[in-house]
Amino acid sequence: MKKLFLICFICIHQLLSAQTINRCKFETEQIVGLFKEKQFNKITNKVASMYSAYYSAITLEKDWAELIGTYGEYKSHRLVNLSTNAAGYFSSSTEIQFAYLPFVLSLSFDSSWQVMSIAFSQSHKIHVAPSYVNVESFTEHSFKVKNDEYEMNASLCLPSSEGKHPLVVIIGESGPTDRDGSYDINLPYKDLAWGLSSKGIASFRMDKRAVAHGIQMLYRRNNYESFTCREDYLDDLYKALDTLVQMPGIDAHSIYIIGHGQGGMLIPLICKEKPFLKGGVFLGVNEKRVQEMMIDQYQYLTKVTPAKKAEFDLQIRRAKYSMSKKLNPLTEHKYMPFEVQATYWVWLNNYAHVKLAKKMKQPLLVLQGERDYQVSTENYLLWQKDLKKKKNVQFHLYPKLNHLFEEGQGESTYSEYFTKKNIPDYIVSDIYNWLMSIENAPLK
Repeated sequence: MKKLFLICFICIHQLLSAQTINRCKFETEQIVGLFKEKQFNKITNKVASMYSAYYSAITLEKDWAELIGTYGEYKSHRLVNLSTNAAGYFSSSTEIQFAYLPFVLSLSFDSSWQVMSIAFSQSHKIHVAPSYVNVESFTEHSFKVKNDEYEMNASLCLPSSEGKHPLVVIIGESGPTDRDGSYDINLPYKDLAWGLSSKGIASFRMDKRAVAHGIQMLYRRNNYESFTCREDYLDDLYKALDTLVQMPGIDAHSIYIIGHGQGGMLIPLICKEKPFLKGGVFLGVNEKRVQEMMIDQYQYLTKVTPAKKAEFDLQIRRAKYSMSKKLNPLTEHKYMPFEVQATYWVWLNNYAHVKLAKKMKQPLLVLQGERDYQVSTENYLLWQKDLKKKKNVQFHLYPKLNHLFEEGQGESTYSEYFTKKNIPDYIVSDIYNWLMSIENAPLK
């Protein structure tokens, strides 16, 4: 019954969004135009009565005058977000280019299209959709995936065009990774999802369990309860997949998995256990064991930040110990990497991801950033060697990209992840072109 409710909710929500997306754009364009024309009284006439005290004509005039006085005259604008929620409210974001600096105007509307909020934010301090995203070509729906006592936030982007669409499911890297792959204002998974959905590909992404349920998971850890990649992500992902294949607007025969880092390492297992999946994409995926990758990573970081050598050496010792054949489920947490229970590392030690990848029947696309210090290019070369006999695998190496698939120069460091960037358009294009080559391939 819960699954049916979720399907029905998305179906109704999709119809509402299709009927309102043009209205949301129209109302937004009107308000942007009124700001340009300095018709502040007309803006206040559009504000819901319970919020009118916050947005008087005097206040709006003062805000606009300050923007123009500091950052120069209005030059242009573009829509960077359109969204709806279950409460029946609508919101939009518009990047306005002033002479010296862009700002983002965020608006929200109630079900009667009265304005509930008006806010300006500096564009460089928030995430803004890259230029290759067309927010009018799809609608993003937010909901929750429920698995027993756990609820995970999820987002589904559905193209506005009619018919059924191929779907990509984006799965995150290790740790408590959210659905956007967030590093401050950098949201690489969101960029990728929106970029593909702008091209007519539906996309789905969800939080890992630890994002919202860290306390419950800490309690289970303290009681030495089992924790593996299944509890970490797979069990919840499979619940979502079972629902996604039944959703209107999605082609159940054209579902692909895009996995980043450790999420990609799980793709061979996921494709084995869910054989209806049509293909997989590796984004910076380790060929070597997870703990070996950790050792490589900390050795690299020791060279970059030698002041933290003692801290990194401790993690290296823990990584080596977690690969021991003597490891058992009751090994104390203090000896394990990040103090994650031993069951997690026992599971990974027994997971033969390379062997499974060699047996994969589905097509595979392997993408790697040459500046990735978390998953080195050595892994990319090993994947090429391992999979050289498979005819349905493609490889791409990108000289400028780091582990988040964002561009940079020189040696990559962790601090680089917090410099505002978007995934470049050629990553979206390469994945899209690969998907289309499979979708348009003649039937055998």
